[in-house]
Amino acid sequence: MKDVCPRERVVRLQSNALVTVLLLLLSFVLGLVSPDSSALPPGSGDYATGPGGGEALRWDPEALRGKTIVIDPGHGGSNPGTRGVGPKPEKDNVLAVAWDLKGMLEHAGAKVVMTRNGDYLPGSPEVDQLEARVRLANMNRADAFVSIHNDWNKNSSLTGTTTYFYSPDGYRLGIALQKGVTGELRSRDLGVRWANYYVLKNTVMPAALVELGFLSNKQEALLLTTRSYQTKAATGIYDGLVEYFSNRR
Repeated sequence: MKDVCPRERVVRLQSNALVTVLLLLLSFVLGLVSPDSSALPPGSGDYATGPGGGEALRWDPEALRGKTIVIDPGHGGSNPGTRGVGPKPEKDNVLAVAWDLKGMLEHAGAKVVMTRNGDYLPGSPEVDQLEARVRLANMNRADAFVSIHNDWNKNSSLTGTTTYFYSPDGYRLGIALQKGVTGELRSRDLGVRWANYYVLKNTVMPAALVELGFLSNKQEALLLTTRSYQTKAATGIYDGLVEYFSNRR
């Protein structure tokens, strides 16, 4: 997701739920700073299992019926996002995932709003593209906002999936999305992390940003351009949304 916005203040979550909540609160109050993803090792990241402890999670696709979900394929038009070492830029990869996800959600009865449905940047000369994405989500009073991206790192051996959130509700959504995507893609789990991204902190509904994988890694960059892998990524996000809404209280 290179060039979306500065990688400001990312806090890596720990596996203990109580510690996670305390860290989240401290990050809001004190502005705690930890290394951004470019400084993280290629090993799996820990993330909390979310509310509910040992309770069995419910799974009911009917929970999506009537929900309004905004799908935000990153970049577009003159902003290709990360080009990486794969045959296609980030903007093309994530749009394909978004279209697959749209069909899945609509089949389940959800209303889907896409911030872009083609190769263009949302917004206008008067409205910044990030602001346009947020405005669209807030105007539609969406129940969830999911931004889809491909990542980049100067360490070309780094692979895996990361999900970012800003609000407590976004945290719960992020956990479900990370679980769904890594489970479907069998990708390395780099964790669920707090980030001060514009589209996350300015949307009024639960919001999360999913970095599916790294275009800086040759093998993962190739996978991210294949239709079968893109459909799997969409399925993982769909699974995460089903879990999130099935267990939302």
